[in-house]
Order: sequence, then structure tokens, then C-alpha cells
Amino acid sequence: MENTTDTINSTELGRLTEQLIEATRSLVITYGMRVVGAIVLIIVGYLVARVLSRKMEQLVSRSKNVDASIAAIARKATFIGVILLVLIAVLERFGVETTSFIAVLGAAGLAVGLALQGTLSNIAAGVMLLVLRPFKAGDAVQVGGGEVYIIDEIGLFVTRAHKPDCPRVMIPNAKVWGDTIVNFSNTLDDNRRFDIVFGISYSDNITAAIQTLQQLAEQDERVLDDPAPFIKVDSLGDSSVNILFRVHTKSGDWWDAKLDLTKAGKEALEAAGNTIPFPQHDVHLFNQNK
Repeated sequence: MENTTDTINSTELGRLTEQLIEATRSLVITYGMRVVGAIVLIIVGYLVARVLSRKMEQLVSRSKNVDASIAAIARKATFIGVILLVLIAVLERFGVETTSFIAVLGAAGLAVGLALQGTLSNIAAGVMLLVLRPFKAGDAVQVGGGEVYIIDEIGLFVTRAHKPDCPRVMIPNAKVWGDTIVNFSNTLDDNRRFDIVFGISYSDNITAAIQTLQQLAEQDERVLDDPAPFIKVDSLGDSSVNILFRVHTKSGDWWDAKLDLTKAGKEALEAAGNTIPFPQHDVHLFNQNK
């Protein structure tokens, strides 16, 4: 009786062992192939991501109006996008509900976007500055009617610049893009205008003074003929007749020409017999003892 029981137990144990081995083999075959497929998919996806990202960078770099930073951003964005698609495909092979996963990622992205709203606005503004390029490194730029800065570098988050007297400045891209930009280094037909007001005495000959300034403009090679110099009486001041001296030069000559002609104009008017008046007041004294 005991031999019969032992035989039954051995048979049952053998059957269970065979079932366990078969189940293990089935799991290994099923999930083993999935693991191998996932590894192959990751390797192929990585290689595809590298190739596509490089192609995207080359495609963007072909445009002369696009900054090199935009090409680098396009390459990184393409690489990350392909890798995310590969990871989602790998999760699907293991039966993960990617729809819920994508929804969670979207919600997380929305939360991060709200938390980093200021930073993301700077990035968006930086991309617009790099794409549209309202200025480039080395340009003299005025932002929002404030101070003038010399641009050093346009970054994703900030624009690096320095003042003409050399202190360095970091301006958030959102502030630059969201305000009026005046680029003094990029002018119409590469021309710039400047105005100088010369005051002469009320007793001087106005016509002769204007002719003197016209000759000064004609003799200076930096002064452009088109647009022609504009030299007219501008106003009648308290102590002087003010003559507007308005001329155009090339952008590169603008600063030196303005300084030189300010000095030369005063000297030419004085040499022609005109008086450069200075503010003065007439004081009348009354003797009340009379």
C-alpha cells in the first residue's frame, strides 16, 4: 500500500515538474523574445535618432537667415522626439497602456510649463530672436527706448551685451522680444542722420551764416549728397538765432563726423564774423530814492 502511494506521489510530482518547466519555457520564449525585440528596437531607434537629428541640423543650417544655435536646437529636439517614440513602442511590447502613460506625460508637461512659464517665455523669445535676427553680435541696439547696448551673444534664455562704457549686461529674451528694438547698426541704405543746432547772434547775417555751414557740408567728404544737407533757421531763442544743421553720413562715419563738424561749424561761423552767443540776462536797476 505504501509502495502504491509513493508511486502516485512520484508521478504527480513529475507531472507538476513538467508543467512548471513547460510554463517557464513558455514565459522565457514569450518574454525573452520581447526583451530581445525591445533591445533591438532601442538600438535601431537610437541609430535612427542620430541619423535623423543630423539630417535635421544640416537641413536647418542650409538657410543663411537661421542662426547656428537654431540648428543645434533642431538636432536635439529631433533626437529627443525619436527616442521618446522608441520608448513608447518598447512599453507597448510589454503590454503597458501607453495611452495613459502619454496622458500622464502631458499632464506633467503642463504642470512643468506653468511652473516654468517665465523661463519658457524666454526660450520662445530666444528662438524668435535667433530665427528673425533683428540684430547680431556687435550691433548697437536700444531696447524699449532705454539705454543703448552693444550685443555680444544671443542665447536661449538671455541676450548678453555690454554698455558703451564696458559694463556687461544680461537682458532676458522675453524683455527684448516684447519691446521695441532699435538697431543703430542696421540702417536704411547704411545711412545715418545727425542734427547740430548752431546759435548765432541776432545782429549777425543769417543768410551768410547758412552759406558758411553749406560750404562746410560740401567740403566734408563724409557728408552725403543724397539725401541733401538741410540747413535752415530752426527757432528764435532767448539769446540766439538757432540754425539747424542736418546731414546724412554712412553709418561707419556717423560718430566721428558729428563730433568733427560740431567743432568745425563753430570755428567756421566765428571765422566768418558771426558771434556764438551764450545765455545772458539784462538786469535793469531802478533808483527808488528819486
